[in-house]
Amino acid sequence: MMRTKTIGSLAALAAALMLTAAPATAQDDDEAGPITWGDDAKYLRISYVKYKPGKRERAMQIIDEHFAKAAAAAGRPGPVMVIHFQSGEWDALWAWELEGGTADLQWYRSPGSVDWWNALVKQEGGEDKANALMEEYVGSIKDSLNEIGHHHPPAK
Repeated sequence: MMRTKTIGSLAALAAALMLTAAPATAQDDDEAGPITWGDDAKYLRISYVKYKPGKRERAMQIIDEHFAKAAAAAGRPGPVMVIHFQSGEWDALWAWELEGGTADLQWYRSPGSVDWWNALVKQEGGEDKANALMEEYVGSIKDSLNEIGHHHPPAK
């Protein structure tokens, strides 16, 4: 089902996209225990996307004019960071905070993704039109990669 794959991927990259190949050392325990210990850890899903030749501009237009608007209508937070690359393998990166921490990885479709999809369907004038837009967007993607990581924000 294209919609499910994309909603999870974009989840609202917004929606937009896009789990992993981290080096084994990133997952090893250090002497004090797992490197992810700490109540202050904030988990992120980092999505890298490479578009097919000639498709980047239209893909960004879909994100800006359709996916992001649906996310706002659904009350979904946007990415905490977006990078458009000038060099390297990828065209763009989106970093999404996992609001529920690693528990968010257990969802097949999160409630937030369902809310976003429903807002997109309403915005586009029906499920058939939302599906066509999603298929166009997904069809513009040559490759994508998702990673999970965490950071420790400075104390307030």
